[in-house]
Amino acid sequence: MKILIVTTYGFDPAFPSRPEQLQARALVRRGHRVVAHEYLDRRYPGQSTRHEWLDGVPVHRAATLGFFAPEALLRLLIADRPDVIHIHHMRSLLAYQTVQVARRLGVPTVLTPHGLLHDGDLVVDRERPLDAPLRFDNLLLTPRQLLARLARGAHPRRAVRNYCIHAPLLMIDHAVALSRHEAGLLQQLGVAPQKISVLPNAVDLSGFAVERLGEATPLQKNTSLVLFIGQLVPRKAYDLLARAMPLVLREVPHARFVFVSHNRQGEQELRRLVAEGGAEASFELRGRVSEEEKLRLLCEAAVVAAPSRYEGFGIPLIEAQAAGAALVTSDVPACNELITHEHNGLLTAYNDPADLAAGIVRLLRDRDLARRMGEVGRREVFARYSADRLAQDLEGIYESLT
Repeated sequence: MKILIVTTYGFDPAFPSRPEQLQARALVRRGHRVVAHEYLDRRYPGQSTRHEWLDGVPVHRAATLGFFAPEALLRLLIADRPDVIHIHHMRSLLAYQTVQVARRLGVPTVLTPHGLLHDGDLVVDRERPLDAPLRFDNLLLTPRQLLARLARGAHPRRAVRNYCIHAPLLMIDHAVALSRHEAGLLQQLGVAPQKISVLPNAVDLSGFAVERLGEATPLQKNTSLVLFIGQLVPRKAYDLLARAMPLVLREVPHARFVFVSHNRQGEQELRRLVAEGGAEASFELRGRVSEEEKLRLLCEAAVVAAPSRYEGFGIPLIEAQAAGAALVTSDVPACNELITHEHNGLLTAYNDPADLAAGIVRLLRDRDLARRMGEVGRREVFARYSADRLAQDLEGIYESLT
């Protein structure tokens, strides 16, 4: 089968563990021909090469003129006509053109949205999407809705952009939701239930095999390290953990907190909150770390805290579990689908630093519970999130459509 993957920035060679690349390589291993189309963006080194091969997958990058990409259009019509097209990401400049042409060619299309609550047209605040009702009526999915919005005096460019982003939802043949929560949102947006499958992203677990972890195996966690890995943005709730720190230290004075982030946007606020809580002596902030250092920290940590305000899927949670970490996260989508409370981690109340602190203290004190949940999480991750398993599930969808 020839499969075309259309995405935004998924085939940057500097990030070989991105879901699109894992999917493509797994499909190639299963004997399929895979071609990738994505943006040509000279601002980013990983997207500036027009054509290249990545692990047996030809990647073609096209310049975009709004929602029109002439080179990608010609390749789809002439050179790269596939048996099935898999589009990644809702807010893609290539999606509208691709779906329109595919319908005329009779080529079935599959869409993986990758987190509907990242959509600024649907949510009031992308960093805190659960804090206000969702704006389903704001999305333009049909020409009639677009014309009605324009007739009411809407800004033409914004209205057309809204339509071109969201109209593909009602044109695709199948949607792959990353969580049951996302599947429910797709149904509310008008996608028929029989057109929706719930499949997780693939995660690169090769570095988490026991032989790769070395001496710091998941069974040797005996420190008081509380680890946070993520962007310093409100959605990742670094501020919630900062407010929980003094509450933890009151119960476990020898605990120490390490924050790892390549995005230092909220550094000033983080340092202010830590100082306000009198926790500077137990705090360390690191920038981008190597994969080896990240693995070492995950294996060393007594607790991994991921107090997110929303996750489209939650790869950091899965990586923590793959390392056998004792995990504390928030009871929000999609964290509460990856984590079952007291089975493979702890779920804490939304936006509640006291409950987060209580969960951390519990795991720091009850090392048997922490070890047991870490072992369960690690076992389940290796069973559920391999690229080969995802490719096999996708094959079933592709074959049913072709």
